[in-house]
Amino acid sequence: MASHFKQSFVDEHDYEASASPMAAGSISKLHAGEGARKFASTKKREASKPARGVLIGVAIAALLVIVGGFFVVRAILGTRVSVDDEILTSEEVFEPQQAEVSIDEQTGSVETSGIEYMGEHYSLVAVEGSVGVIETDANGNQRTLFVLNGTPATMLFYDGVLLVPENLADGWDVIAFVVGGESQPTPVMGADGAAINGAGEISEAHLEGAELVVSDSTGATTRIPL
Repeated sequence: MASHFKQSFVDEHDYEASASPMAAGSISKLHAGEGARKFASTKKREASKPARGVLIGVAIAALLVIVGGFFVVRAILGTRVSVDDEILTSEEVFEPQQAEVSIDEQTGSVETSGIEYMGEHYSLVAVEGSVGVIETDANGNQRTLFVLNGTPATMLFYDGVLLVPENLADGWDVIAFVVGGESQPTPVMGADGAAINGAGEISEAHLEGAELVVSDSTGATTRIPL
């Protein structure tokens, strides 16, 4: 059996024996491999203390981030924006709008009340035999955003998007344009990915909450989720 004592040499011939730092009473209680397991479990318990401290610190930091994010979002939502010398909240800036549109079929001239958004004015004007959507800034500078393929029945504004229901030669559709960016006008699509359209001519189009409601000459009413 292996000895539990270590040898400390005094000279070439003599040596003295000193007791191992392991308690003598515990020697007979350890079976094969048990000492290693107990040693590992002791280390694990010691390591768990700083680990728990780290987890608590991470949890507190995460809570601070969540609380801080809440107040940042609240501050953003409450931000007031200056538009044409009027002070508006961000919620008021995105308020739905609808422009009145009148088109003379003989002359092709267009009259519209327009839509105001972030200091810009959006209106419909006659453009070389068609009707275009024009953006006018506070200094009176204008640019044509896009030209319609059909005749607009009205123009609406919802959540940063211009919506133009238009009558075509074989029915109607709705064109959408995101303002304030470099987007392109696109037909409003349904859940199936196809453009939403209808037969006949548009007799009325208006917003009801988050829906665009279009009624046409066939008697049909189409509700378009926005």
